[in-house]
Amino acid sequence: MKYVKLFEQFVNEAGIFNTYNTIVGYELDKFMDAYKELHKDNQITYDKKDDVSYGYRKGSKEAHWKYDHDTGKMLHSEKDSDVLGLIHNKKMIKNNHPWSKWNT
Repeated sequence: MKYVKLFEQFVNEAGIFNTYNTIVGYELDKFMDAYKELHKDNQITYDKKDDVSYGYRKGSKEAHWKYDHDTGKMLHSEKDSDVLGLIHNKKMIKNNHPWSKWNT
């Protein structure tokens, strides 16, 4: 039997989440779609055990954000306008976004 590491062993939160926003329902779906479009290597992983989702760059061990599905909180360390802008104003902020393909 092959040993498989848990996702928590790969991604490090490292205390990088300085703030949070509440996002629910359709906003979360729009945010996740926009996040994946920012960079081809942006990935989202869902952890069933803790009921949280992580957004991170492929090959990186640090998450950009963490979403707790129980509380509806999006934990991140960027400006609120950058994070919430992905939901409603993706076209306006995508070029200067810290998670975008232009800022690798």
